[in-house]
Amino acid sequence: MTRREFYENVKNGVINDEMMAMAESEIGKLDHTNELRKEATARKAVEKEAERAPLREALMKVMTKDAKTASTLIAEAGLEIKPQSIPSLLKGFVEDGTVVKSDVKVSGKGKQKGYALA
Repeated sequence: MTRREFYENVKNGVINDEMMAMAESEIGKLDHTNELRKEATARKAVEKEAERAPLREALMKVMTKDAKTASTLIAEAGLEIKPQSIPSLLKGFVEDGTVVKSDVKVSGKGKQKGYALA
């Protein structure tokens, strides 16, 4: 049975054993595809975490009780990343309370986000 025949039979309300078998087969294929996607996503997440761990470690080494902007943290840690990546790198530390996120006044630039040890 082709997919077109299957869909036409569903549209017309015709259900038979061949359609049930095809539906089970298609559901099995979908489950298999979803499982492969989950594995690939998990593998990529582990690789990305391994890549980001040294960056987090370097940032935490230069962190003090005084709030520092993302640019300051990057310069002190000697990293070559963009300031926009700091919030995502420190998100877990902010959520668990290890790092405090606050507003810092920067002369000539206004307010920026600052990060400090709790």
